[in-house]
Amino acid sequence: MSNAAELKDLLADPSPSSSSASPYMPPSPSRAPYTPPPTVDTPDGPDTGEGDTEEPDPEPSTPTPDPTEEAFKAISPGHCLAVYDTGRGGTTSIDWSADVPPDPVSCADGRAQVQVTATNRACPTGYGKSYWSYRSATTGDTTQLCLSRVYHATYCMLGQQSGDAISLGLMTAVACRREPVPAPYNQIMHITGVYRAPAGANANHCLRVAGDRTRYWAALVDDGATLVCTTIYQGG
Repeated sequence: MSNAAELKDLLADPSPSSSSASPYMPPSPSRAPYTPPPTVDTPDGPDTGEGDTEEPDPEPSTPTPDPTEEAFKAISPGHCLAVYDTGRGGTTSIDWSADVPPDPVSCADGRAQVQVTATNRACPTGYGKSYWSYRSATTGDTTQLCLSRVYHATYCMLGQQSGDAISLGLMTAVACRREPVPAPYNQIMHITGVYRAPAGANANHCLRVAGDRTRYWAALVDDGATLVCTTIYQGG
């Protein structure tokens, strides 16, 4: 600088390049703090975004059939069966000759030993009547057959003798041959005749010929309508 006036003017009018102001900076955009999206809980845990698959309900189990129950239910009133009391249950209970009802037979067939008079009801009682029931462990149901004995002349049954009196096992059947019998029975009784009972029927109506001196023991069955005549079996 050559003189003081020029120096003064220079100091009074500074150039923009000598400004001490801070350079301009555009404002930064404001940003909200990051918030993760909400999760949705399911019964099995957090939602993974995949499609839910539901397990199908299990098929109801079918109970195993009970063949014995089916055999009992297949029997109807009027059917005749080749079953009988073996006598092994004594005089207070019945031991049937089969565990399962066999196929029905004709009631006129010599194999018929009982006739079904009703099913699944209170069975009537009386001489020559009984019942056969079965309770299924599978279904819990009970099937009951009401039975009436079918008698055939020349067949045999069991008897319990005490002195001159013989109590007949009216639901029993046994082969007509001399062999040991289940206690308390002690006789094999031979059926000599099966008749329509007359008024006042008793063992005297069992005589087969004039002067017959055979000793008979008789029973009225079918509510008194039928007379069954027996004698002690004398065969071999």
